Amino acid sequence: MKENLLFTNTIVDINISEILQKELKNYKNILIIAGKTAYEKAKNRLNLENKNYSINFVKECSFSVFDEIFHDEIKKTTEFDIVLGIGGGKALDTAKFVANKLKLNILTIPTIAATCAATSGLSVIYDDDSKFLDFAIYDDLNIKCIIDLEIIKNAPKRFLIAGIGDTMAKFYEFDLKYKMALKNNEIIDYTNTLGKICSNLCKDLNLIFAENAINSKEINLEFKQVVMSIILNTGIVSRLIKMDYNGAIAHSVCYGLGIFSSIEKNFLHGELVAFGILIQLLLENNIKEYELLCEFYKKINLPTKITDFIKIDDFMLKIKESIEFILKTQDSKYLIKSGFILNEENLKQALLRS
Repeated sequence: MKENLLFTNTIVDINISEILQKELKNYKNILIIAGKTAYEKAKNRLNLENKNYSINFVKECSFSVFDEIFHDEIKKTTEFDIVLGIGGGKALDTAKFVANKLKLNILTIPTIAATCAATSGLSVIYDDDSKFLDFAIYDDLNIKCIIDLEIIKNAPKRFLIAGIGDTMAKFYEFDLKYKMALKNNEIIDYTNTLGKICSNLCKDLNLIFAENAINSKEINLEFKQVVMSIILNTGIVSRLIKMDYNGAIAHSVCYGLGIFSSIEKNFLHGELVAFGILIQLLLENNIKEYELLCEFYKKINLPTKITDFIKIDDFMLKIKESIEFILKTQDSKYLIKSGFILNEENLKQALLRS
């Protein structure tokens, strides 16, 4: 039976200028896909003298953005050697999609530690209004990630906090799927077993080190542990476990709340996912863990109730639509099919708990 053990080659340092110079020395034609602010933060690390390069600034990871990039680049005569992705989740997910389409290797430089997009083997695709559409899965995309701790430390703390929420979900969501798999006598192969062990760090490192990592002014060991858990550890788990185990209720809640334009505009992916973990724990009736996380969230400024995102009256106007969106996600359908009790009523109760 075939098992595909694919990891992202990752290098981490306080300043990656010399590393980048070595990594890019054999490439002449470079396609850069970046967030505009991210590029400004990272450009002094790049040494692009004697290189041919094209920069595409992106704000969304959507099919129209992909089409625009491909259309623009087709008009140019340059044949690219590598894709260089710089920025946060949407820029890096766009870069991965393009690299996969062009059959090129990709070098990712995350400028914030808010998701594992720099190392994961998938892209989250949205429509042009930032509503979740689908996933693009890459079985053999060759990704090399270079992490600059100084750039990430200088980013707003809110991104790091959101990244902690998104990372901890990798443990809780896989844990639920894993338990359902065992309950249904599914065979758990080696790679998924390894992923389960690795997923523990997504929770444990953050419970232990997050407060110090957020509050310290220094790039210390605690900060590095948390950054690596967010960018690398979560990506490793994502690439080890099968797609059916990647995500559960926490991400479904995130996408379901994304139908509210005010929430999508004003809150980060990881903040929504962190709240989704709490909803999942309530649905699992795991009150002890729910209370543990609520206490932890309050210490690091993550949301714990729906009114942290939106006024309750405004939420109630579209609660049915939001719940329907959550229930129609692939993760929710998989859980229901596996025997997990998830319906409009218990989901509504969990969302409205305060």
